[in-house]
Amino acid sequence: MQPPRLHLRIAALTGVAIVLLSVVTSVSGCRRAPADDDERVIRVWSHQGQEAENRAMRAIAEAFNAAHAARGIRVEIAFFPDFQYTEKLAIAAAARDLPDVFDMDGPLVARLVDAGLLAPLDAWIDDATRADFLPTLLEQGTIDGKLYALGAFDSAVVLYYDRELLARAGVIPPPPDSAGWTWDEFLAACRRLRDAGIEPLALHMDDSSDEWFTYAFSPVVWSGGGTLIETETTTGAEAGPAPAGHNARSRVRGVLASDANVRSLQGWQQLFTQNFAATDPVDPDPFGNGKVAMDWSGHWMARTHLERKGDRLGVMPLPRAGAKPAAPCGSWCWGISSHARDPELAALWLRRVTDPRHGVEPIVRANGAVPGRRSAFAAFPEYETPPYSLFRRQLETTARARPRTPFYATLTQRFAAALRDISRGADVAARLRQAEDEIQRVIDRRGAARPRPKDPERGDAGEASAPIRKEVRP
Repeated sequence: MQPPRLHLRIAALTGVAIVLLSVVTSVSGCRRAPADDDERVIRVWSHQGQEAENRAMRAIAEAFNAAHAARGIRVEIAFFPDFQYTEKLAIAAAARDLPDVFDMDGPLVARLVDAGLLAPLDAWIDDATRADFLPTLLEQGTIDGKLYALGAFDSAVVLYYDRELLARAGVIPPPPDSAGWTWDEFLAACRRLRDAGIEPLALHMDDSSDEWFTYAFSPVVWSGGGTLIETETTTGAEAGPAPAGHNARSRVRGVLASDANVRSLQGWQQLFTQNFAATDPVDPDPFGNGKVAMDWSGHWMARTHLERKGDRLGVMPLPRAGAKPAAPCGSWCWGISSHARDPELAALWLRRVTDPRHGVEPIVRANGAVPGRRSAFAAFPEYETPPYSLFRRQLETTARARPRTPFYATLTQRFAAALRDISRGADVAARLRQAEDEIQRVIDRRGAARPRPKDPERGDAGEASAPIRKEVRP
């Protein structure tokens, strides 16, 4: 049985949660009163992961409490199922009763910042500590130049392959430390496999979640020079990815259906029009079961594939639609609530749960994700060789965070629906334009152009004006 995609479980923004998060934007400045001097409890909320992950998190909390017992500081951690987690946060925010610290899936950060529910972490994370985090985690948690969230682990997607099946078809794979195949080379390899009577590829299109489509296939767009959404910011034209958040406006019209994106996704569509992608909904792991030669999948399958394939297992970067490779990333991360009774106290927990030895190592051993701190890789020697070494290399070089926009929930739903239709033969340009219109209507209806709130740290009045910039780094 295929392991669940544990770190892609986007806590779906239900209609209730979206409405509540919109409402709390106007009230989130009202904080609970500071705790009494003798109250030294840090309230923490976490999503409920697999049982091994939950046990590891409880052990981290117990160790934290033991280490701080002499100071009278302790953490109380509560777990909630993924399917109700975002709504739980929204209800607590509306009641101004958020915990001091909570975790969230990466694409939700911008929405929470937009609602005024997260406090910046910059005062609590020094430069040396910040530099030890993977750049993808810093990108994921940075909104408008401020750091709001940090994770203990990250995720990766690669193209696994069976050496013997490729050799049987005369296909020569690129080395894992290369830029990978171009899209034309990838299609040619699929064609040779098909001609040799070998099913080329598993894409897991049977996945019922929208998030797999956006997470796994956005690199097709990025590598072709495109993007999914653009964000207007007030920070000027500094280098790096454009921020989203409470002082930003988003635009997809003329962006999602760009010429570059149409070309890239027309190439992706050929995987289906030429019958290169397996579509068996019964078998969740056709690659592991020897039915296909290649598997477009994530780090969570590495251990299973190694056990089943042994030396036959190879790995390469995802094929690229343009000159530069691209890869996805992102996972659950921690933030300090803007309602926190004592942010300095809350930061003690955040630093502990993302500490290489006390946080990263135990949680990664439990959930099998990619360590989020560079110094933590020393505890995982498997990252010296493929496939694990490719996970790390991508996260340090070519991986990009998903769009950091308050409208991510709408974006991922509409983009995933468009990809499903494109895989079934829909006209690429027309279907992307339809998705553009649907997303832009939501943005316009929810007041994306509203003036941003005053920022006391800037000392300004909150007017919004700036050029449009893309949400991904060049």
